[in-house]
Amino acid sequence: MAVPALWPWGVHLLMSLLSLGSGLDTLEVCPSLDIRSEVTELRRLENCSVVEGHLQILLMFAATGEDFRGLSFPRLTQVTDYLLLFRVYGLESLRDLFPNLTVIRGTRLFLGYALIIFEMPHLRDVGLPSLGAVLRGAVRVEKNQELCHLSTIDWGLLQPAPGTNHIVGNKLGEECADVCPGVLGAAGEPCSRTTFSGRTDYRCWTSSHCQKVCPCPRGMACTAGGDCCHSECLGGCSQPEDPRACVACRHLYFQGVCLRACPPGTYQYESWRCVTAELCAHLREVPGLATTFGIYEGSCLAQCPPGFTRNGSSIFCHKCEGLCPKECKVGTKTIDSVQATQDLVGCTHVEGNLILNLRQGYNLEPELQRNLGLVETITGFLKIKHSFALVTLGFFKNLKLIRGDSMVDGNYTLYVLDNQNLQQLGSWVTAGLTIPVGKIYFAFNPRLCLEHIYQLEEVTGTRGRQSKAEINPRTNGDRAACQTRTLRFVFNLTEEDRILLRWERYEPLEARDLLSFIVYYKES
Repeated sequence: MAVPALWPWGVHLLMSLLSLGSGLDTLEVCPSLDIRSEVTELRRLENCSVVEGHLQILLMFAATGEDFRGLSFPRLTQVTDYLLLFRVYGLESLRDLFPNLTVIRGTRLFLGYALIIFEMPHLRDVGLPSLGAVLRGAVRVEKNQELCHLSTIDWGLLQPAPGTNHIVGNKLGEECADVCPGVLGAAGEPCSRTTFSGRTDYRCWTSSHCQKVCPCPRGMACTAGGDCCHSECLGGCSQPEDPRACVACRHLYFQGVCLRACPPGTYQYESWRCVTAELCAHLREVPGLATTFGIYEGSCLAQCPPGFTRNGSSIFCHKCEGLCPKECKVGTKTIDSVQATQDLVGCTHVEGNLILNLRQGYNLEPELQRNLGLVETITGFLKIKHSFALVTLGFFKNLKLIRGDSMVDGNYTLYVLDNQNLQQLGSWVTAGLTIPVGKIYFAFNPRLCLEHIYQLEEVTGTRGRQSKAEINPRTNGDRAACQTRTLRFVFNLTEEDRILLRWERYEPLEARDLLSFIVYYKES
């Protein structure tokens, strides 16, 4: 029997399939992993076939190249969220560490990215020869001073939208010897050529590893010999047209088979596999903690969506009458990004304190409202400081009570400090926000007019509790047009090169309230 010819990258794929077995029968699923400081911590990946969540490897300052010698995790084929590498010293390539990593699904992203390689001082090439798909999210490769072989990667073969990638600040192309196998005297068969970003070139991950380019309809995987896999396969397969022989699944996995949809009696979980109702009921988002997993519209979810809740002993999500009550114990939670609000989705009763410190971002309100918009009660205090990204607090659209069980500095239930762009308090006045104990404090909010704060005092019942210094008229609203006055012009003269205007003297209550006059004009 003749042995089929292998494509230039086929030897590597064949070895990968031999090391993995012929299919998906023995998947070992691991939760998100944050591996830092010690190279020995990487042993936590030992038996993982799939990291269901994210994989972060970072801050290994004392590591050397010798520490990574012989270290390999050939079983790992998938990461369902994102892969992040940051300041791992001594690591020169990922080719031995993750020789069979095939898919990064990007179900959840890190600031919009599914693959992040940042400030890796000794990394010489990415070296992920089995990587066949980054299903969602962009790639960020930045500030890696020794990193080459970036120009030889066709990201368009891996991603649906490679145009959003951010690949900057790496070793200059003219300083790299980016030669693919079989080119300019390099050993091996020549790699395939493709056109990416207007440039046709040989495609490889390293000087000895070609990038996979399948001779199949775009997006389809293939065997080491170049035969097309089943349409539900992703990244490769051991047998053509066999959904049981896939390295990874394009859509869903169940009992060793890749499927387009989950079979009856099973439910989609984490966007890549099917589980039974019994398994869904016993899943734990955080090991050791009680679970509220529910089934909703054919999916097994870590929690029922807003407006739905589990009804008694049933695992299925049912629609609530009005708002679904959901208590969330947070202690003191600092929210410094939109991502930090995701575990408060659906919460109506926050037991603890919230501190908002959103220094950067753009148009955050829609996402904040999705995550915080159902909160009705905060049992402790609410502190909003240095949140330059906030224009309004309207995302707390259902907040009715800040109870003040604990207070800022033992005095303040609501504390709003140094929010340079804050202009509106949202619906707190019309919704009737109540603050039964403690004071409110507002300072250095230059675009928030005092009238909004005074209205809030009335509604919350806090008028008279705080002094004038605690709602400072000098530092709140001092850069906003909070009061309008009509100036009466008494004289104007138009000449060829100038206009002379004169108006009645404006006398504010205090002279220092008037800084200057600014006249805007438009040429006719």
